[in-house]
Amino acid sequence: MAAKSWPGWVSKLEETYLAGGSSMFILHGNVADLVASEENGRAAFEPLTDFLTRRLFGAYDLVLHYDLGRGLRAYSGGDPQRLTRMNNLLDRVLGDRPESLNDPTQAFRLIDRLVSLLLVTEDGGARKVAVLVDYVDFVCPAEDRPSSHLATFLNWARSPVIRRVNVVFVLMTESLARLNATLVQSGYTDEVAVPLPTTDERKAFVLQQFPDLGAEAERLATLSAGLTLANLDTMLRRASRAKKESAKGGVSVLPDQELVEIKKSLMEAQCPGLIEFVEPKFDLSMVAGHKAAKERLVHDARLVREGKLESVPMGYLVCGPVGVGKTFLALCYAGTIGIPCITIRNFRSKYVGETEANLERILSVVRELGPVAVIVDEADAALGNRTAEGDSGTSARVFAQLASQMGNTQYRGKIIWFLLTCRPDLLPIDLKRQGRCEEHIPLFYPETAEDRVEMFLAMGRKLKMGLTKENLPDLSGIPPLSGADIESVLTRVRRESVLQNLPLDAALIGEVVKNFRSMRSEAHELQWLAAILESTDLRYLPDKIRSEIEKPGIYEAFARKLRELQALEDRALAG
Repeated sequence: MAAKSWPGWVSKLEETYLAGGSSMFILHGNVADLVASEENGRAAFEPLTDFLTRRLFGAYDLVLHYDLGRGLRAYSGGDPQRLTRMNNLLDRVLGDRPESLNDPTQAFRLIDRLVSLLLVTEDGGARKVAVLVDYVDFVCPAEDRPSSHLATFLNWARSPVIRRVNVVFVLMTESLARLNATLVQSGYTDEVAVPLPTTDERKAFVLQQFPDLGAEAERLATLSAGLTLANLDTMLRRASRAKKESAKGGVSVLPDQELVEIKKSLMEAQCPGLIEFVEPKFDLSMVAGHKAAKERLVHDARLVREGKLESVPMGYLVCGPVGVGKTFLALCYAGTIGIPCITIRNFRSKYVGETEANLERILSVVRELGPVAVIVDEADAALGNRTAEGDSGTSARVFAQLASQMGNTQYRGKIIWFLLTCRPDLLPIDLKRQGRCEEHIPLFYPETAEDRVEMFLAMGRKLKMGLTKENLPDLSGIPPLSGADIESVLTRVRRESVLQNLPLDAALIGEVVKNFRSMRSEAHELQWLAAILESTDLRYLPDKIRSEIEKPGIYEAFARKLRELQALEDRALAG
């Protein structure tokens, strides 16, 4: 018997089928990629349909493949002799038959007839038949109304005759969310997830397909985490070409940075418009103020670097009024550890099932990338909640997907969530409870003159203005300014300096600060109060606020004021 090594998901499919648990399987996830396998010590990489036909169903009498583009056909995975035998069998059973059946109704009717005729051979032995349906979500999309195609699939799945004989149906889709929920939730179908390739599979791919890069196989396999094998192929082709160019200049190993840039573009193409890779340019030393928050994150970053993942939180809720630097803090944390950072973009869609499918694709990539920082800005609006109405349950399903992933302790320290919001009071309690986004860090505008000086100097470094304390005016009497306000002030200072040919000194900065007006409203007070009440550690609060909130009755007074402002906001929105 040939020694073989197949992906783990294949074993689940085999075991369930042989045990009679199901005759209809829904393969979902990385179904458009190559499948890695090994027989007699030789690795093979082939499309999923070829793998199923040649490896898993290699001994079957007939394999039928259907998709809307190419119709129904006998499929041999590139073996011409086997294809001839299959077509001869079809001719004997059916007689005259159409060359191609693209219409699903006609194709499924023919499959139904064919399966009935092939159940028993002339000598009484059962024929082995596999039916592969690609892009099944195009035939049975996620929609509320039932269809004849859905009924056909359910009839096949429920048929006691089909379940007793060697007939197996394999339906393929990139996302279960795009497929009709009745089919997915049926007790007669079995869902099998096809994951992204493992590190070992990627290494084997490098060694076999790109032997000139064999010396770097380990490094390339590690750097390519999260990529499909198809995208890894593209990455390695580009890397191989770049290496040849580098060799001309005396460089024998391709720099990591070039590989990361290639991977970044491929990953964003793998999740088009859904994620953005951000290369952190700063670390936490660039963060001005927020002393307790920064100290906590510095210590957590060290624990991640040292591999003590059980000691770090699953995620952080970073809140505070607009402009306090929530995104900058998260990026600096990622920069301190030296891990990739992903921002989740708008994954919501008007099409049924597409929103959940988009999120499913994002999470599958994120799971393979770890350790990775995942930033969700405006989290209160982006993530939905368990009780949302008016969108056919989409928000509730999105919430359930995220809550399940964020609470999976298997990924503690590997997927580090940053939920950023100026309205933490609107974020569902289920997402910000302990075990998910455990650490709630509020950020506030700099209150003391020393804090403002530090913020001005930090913004000056960010804008490469070369500011020193001597360049700054007296900042003790100015109104509260956010980090964004201070950045805007310094940008105006630079503009005036260029236009009027003036030095960047205390006089010019003081003049701009005096004329600057920051927008303030009741919304800012609401955000300020919500941040105070959200904090999971009193040390995150500025000294003045902490000394107030520790007094008897003050916490309750803040909570009442927040409720009053929330009620005013609700009335304004309703009226």
